[in-house]
Amino acid sequence: MKLRNNLLRAAIFAAAIGASALAAATPVGVNYTDLWANEQEPGWGLSIDQQNDVLFGTLFIYGKGSQASWYSVTFAFNSIGPNGVVSYTGPLYETTGPALGQPYDPELLRYRQVGSATIEFGDAAHAILTYTIDGAGASRSISRLTFAPNSILGTYIGSTQDVTFDCKPASRNGLVTTDPGQFSITQDQDGFVMRFPTCTVTNGVYKQYGQIGTVDGIYTCLGGVAGEIKFSALQSEQGGIVGTYTGRDNSCSFRGNIGGMRVMK
Repeated sequence: MKLRNNLLRAAIFAAAIGASALAAATPVGVNYTDLWANEQEPGWGLSIDQQNDVLFGTLFIYGKGSQASWYSVTFAFNSIGPNGVVSYTGPLYETTGPALGQPYDPELLRYRQVGSATIEFGDAAHAILTYTIDGAGASRSISRLTFAPNSILGTYIGSTQDVTFDCKPASRNGLVTTDPGQFSITQDQDGFVMRFPTCTVTNGVYKQYGQIGTVDGIYTCLGGVAGEIKFSALQSEQGGIVGTYTGRDNSCSFRGNIGGMRVMK
């Protein structure tokens, strides 16, 4: 959900003031751009747009008198906890300006900081949003909102690449494996099937969370290597697909990335 009007642009300008001191504190990881909400509490939510490791959020809620209200916040990276929780925080702004249908008059623009907001991502699809507005606080569980199917099926040209860890024996830690070439994602009666040049994933269970998806499955590779695997943050668009994955065979765990350009037909 993206609001494209003069008032939103004014809010972005106002919130950007709070971002003037932001610095890249961590490499870019998951892209959190999406519409976030609590499915048990319809009617309010948080729209996030991400550039580098800065998140711009538009919070739309019910304010005083149960009236629709919205606020803006520029989230700066805060920390990564020992349990992998990624935290962002920033000042929360209320913006007012020229009424809809009137000529835009910058002299009518007003903004004020009403509080702050923190978002903690437990994984790529779930988070805890905590905020204060004029002294009143709230903490809510939110997740990416799915309102339309986004298929990952197709044929791609790209690669997977992963590195091993937690191996027995430890001498196998740090091994890097790539599997470049054409790969496909299809679906049969048993679930999703992902066929790579040297490995195949079968019985895949696909779940969609807003713009991203996950696939849990069983993999087998040439040479008899087999185990469980989970693909996460899979995002498929017209140009191709990207994502990450983790898994384990009988001696090592591994984590890696997947990416591919969609084959033109």
